[in-house]
Amino acid sequence: MNLRDLLNKQRRSEPTILLGLKIFTMIMLMACLTGYLAVLIIDVKQDAPIIKTSFANVDGVPPPALHFSASYNFSIDICSQGYFVNNIYNAIDCSPDDKGAYYDLETNLYFVTYKPSPNVIFNSSLSSVILTLTINEDIQDGKNSYINLMAYDSEYDMYYKKIVDLTVYDNSIATLNRYTIEPAMTYDFSYSRIVRDIIVPSWMNDFGVPPTYDQKSNIESTLIGGPLPDKSMTNIMSFKIQPKSNSVIQVDSEVRSKTYLSGLGLMGGAWGLTVAIYSFLFGADTLRPWGAVQLYCCGFSRLAQKKLRTTLPTIPFFDTINPDVKNHPSRRALSLAEQNELILARIDSLELFLQEYVVDVHYLDDIRRNKPPNSTINNPNNQEIQDSKGEFEYINMSPTYSSTSTVTQQ
Repeated sequence: MNLRDLLNKQRRSEPTILLGLKIFTMIMLMACLTGYLAVLIIDVKQDAPIIKTSFANVDGVPPPALHFSASYNFSIDICSQGYFVNNIYNAIDCSPDDKGAYYDLETNLYFVTYKPSPNVIFNSSLSSVILTLTINEDIQDGKNSYINLMAYDSEYDMYYKKIVDLTVYDNSIATLNRYTIEPAMTYDFSYSRIVRDIIVPSWMNDFGVPPTYDQKSNIESTLIGGPLPDKSMTNIMSFKIQPKSNSVIQVDSEVRSKTYLSGLGLMGGAWGLTVAIYSFLFGADTLRPWGAVQLYCCGFSRLAQKKLRTTLPTIPFFDTINPDVKNHPSRRALSLAEQNELILARIDSLELFLQEYVVDVHYLDDIRRNKPPNSTINNPNNQEIQDSKGEFEYINMSPTYSSTSTVTQQ
């Protein structure tokens, strides 16, 4: 579908209404392409990344950060870490820095936080961390003795972040590991670590440039509880922490599914479909000038044939087999003047047909206009062509040649 060819003057062998139908069809197809391009641009701008999940081997995972809150005064009295060294279990007390307790005057709640030390990591040696929580007041009837628990990954602990600073990712994991525990119970807290690679927003991401990632992490946990063996320990609860795997973590990476580069591929397909529709209706190019409209629709075939009959005379080919045909006379039955007349008529008809249906004359005109003015003089081959042309014209004008031709023809 060549816009320049269409917007040039119409073919003399086609009805005017066909040119209008071509222009209308092309405008509609271009409008559809423009609308589709706008849809693709909006789709890229509103595209949300998808999550690509993979698993990675690691040397170990850190323990989570645990935040406890209750209306009773309570504390972590025992913190021990269980290690296996040469298949022998050893319990080591946690550092006092791993414990923290404070009272919030605004909420009238007590808060205790377990935050692992930087050098503590679950690996082939460290198997579990055991906490013993004790309520330091007598539990009263009618007063809530439950303790609330919020758990986060210790390397991305968002517990103290302000609400105005929370991102979409923060809101998605804010209450992911929230539990309620109670005294006289023992709990097993198992978790798995997940690392999220979040795309840093950039205009280059829309064009398919590999993005820059901001890495954050969270945990997914399971809490299983049961009563303590000693039912008299009503103010105590036991808490055991261990990972589901200390050597494999899940990695979730954000991936853009739609970019402008991928949109170009879709636009290429849409353009190919548009060209196919136009070619089917009106013909592909000068070598295939007629499509379904000219051949089968609305009588355009008859109109085209009529225009061809009135515009292009019948091409008088010589016929040596059947010399009785009126429009195909035998060469021997004609004089030299009649032969020349038929040859000139045939050349004019063929030239008109070739210009409209076979040869891209606009391209040849561009070459002729852009030709350097001295190219004919500077090129020695052109001089030979001019000499041959002059010799040919001299022979045609020579009376000797004409007489010889006449004798030969007779």
